[in-house]
Amino acid sequence: MSEDRPSQPFIVVHEEVRRLFQELIHHPWGNRPTPTPHTWNPRVDMCETAEALIVEIEIPGVRREDIQIEVEDTMLRITGERRSHTEQQGRNYYRIERSHGRFERQIPLPMTVDRQAIRAEFDAGLLTVTLPRWGQGKESV
Repeated sequence: MSEDRPSQPFIVVHEEVRRLFQELIHHPWGNRPTPTPHTWNPRVDMCETAEALIVEIEIPGVRREDIQIEVEDTMLRITGERRSHTEQQGRNYYRIERSHGRFERQIPLPMTVDRQAIRAEFDAGLLTVTLPRWGQGKESV
């Protein structure tokens, strides 16, 4: 093994520690729901521009009709379901690592958004929700 490349087990531990720190930073008060045996928590990335907050959520294997998006006050709520494919006849699984079942992500919004201008796009398992800032593109009173 080359000394400049870390071993695979170290990379796995490093990624898990990084994920735990990210959760602590983004969910310091534990507002993230605890998964039950039939739920899972897809990963979320958030960024902002001068005009909007952009939320990207990885939900491969979820059908568009199984996704619900709601904004209530300053909370974005994304729910849905990824159906299990493990109940097909004639298959004996040796390993099942992909999560399935219902999911729910509640994301506090750091600003007031224009609910009438929210856009959602779903492509290749990535849901992108664009939440324009309130008052963008409108004249000041």
